[in-house]
Amino acid sequence: MTIFYRYVTREIAFCFLIVLVSVMGIYVAVDFFEKIDNFLEADVPVYRCGVYLLYKLPFILVQIAPMGFLVAVLVAIGLMIRNREVLAMTSCGISQMRLLQPVLGAGVICGVVLFCIAEWIMPVCMSRANQIWLQEVRKKNIYTDSQNIWLRSTDRIIHITQYDPGAKQVFDVTVYRFDDQFNLIERIDAPSGVFLNTSWRMTDAMRQTFDAHGTVMVVETREKLDVRLGIQPQELTDVVKGSDEMSMAELGRRIEKVKKDGSSTTRYQVDYANKGTLAFVCVLLGLLGTGIALKATLHEAMARRILYGLAAAFLYWTFGSFCLSLGYAEMLPPLISAWVANGVFLCVAGLMLLSER
Repeated sequence: MTIFYRYVTREIAFCFLIVLVSVMGIYVAVDFFEKIDNFLEADVPVYRCGVYLLYKLPFILVQIAPMGFLVAVLVAIGLMIRNREVLAMTSCGISQMRLLQPVLGAGVICGVVLFCIAEWIMPVCMSRANQIWLQEVRKKNIYTDSQNIWLRSTDRIIHITQYDPGAKQVFDVTVYRFDDQFNLIERIDAPSGVFLNTSWRMTDAMRQTFDAHGTVMVVETREKLDVRLGIQPQELTDVVKGSDEMSMAELGRRIEKVKKDGSSTTRYQVDYANKGTLAFVCVLLGLLGTGIALKATLHEAMARRILYGLAAAFLYWTFGSFCLSLGYAEMLPPLISAWVANGVFLCVAGLMLLSER
């Protein structure tokens, strides 16, 4: 590793650290003041709000780090241009393209670290954060893992294997109802159910009634059966992990499970393909930032360079979201919908860099 390589990498890392700490500090402060009233109203100690936010840090980091890396590259190279370091470099016969080596190296390291955090740390931390929010703040007796949702109320226990927030639909539902002595008096099983007005309408439900000794007294089947589960769709949405909170392994298991239930897996397949782009995003934005920074003139304001970079990143995420929407609508294959925006902007970044040779 040359002195030049170490110097540029150090400058990018320093700027990245400053940007990351600043943005994460603002994010956490805003989230704290939004949530603290809920914690105080629920008589939950303030330190638990701190623990809740601490568990959310990996999720926040994964969301903002790519943009932070772009800004870091723009600032680091912009300062080198303003201090005439790039001019001195080219005067010594060193091509501006040599800047790409440390940028690519830092981008690869940043992308791999973010991917590892998203795969192994973030899912565990988000589960614990959601547990604090739902059980301690919202006072809901809800317990979840990657395969099941369990709900407990005064006289019943409910088990759900899958929930579709878009359709407000539950799958593989079992409801156990108990008397005052906690003896099972009723069990309802249904392959699916959908929320209508104030209750959940179960499809092809089977209801069993038990006596005090646990003997089945009555068994009946209903094509449609309205059941009050004591939980609203929004509360289930809060407890069910979103695709951006799951690892690729968890998302893969979710896809297999949804396939077995006979439901559409298109959305999950698109999200699964999109997760694979996380390790590449920092490299792409680093190249884009380098191209924008090198196109700036010596006396051009730093703020303008950053503005150009943020505008390019906004276009990238807007176009990427549009392509993902086409994937969700089954107008593009999942893999193409996830990677087409990266391919297009990689070409844009390549053309910008080639014009500076």
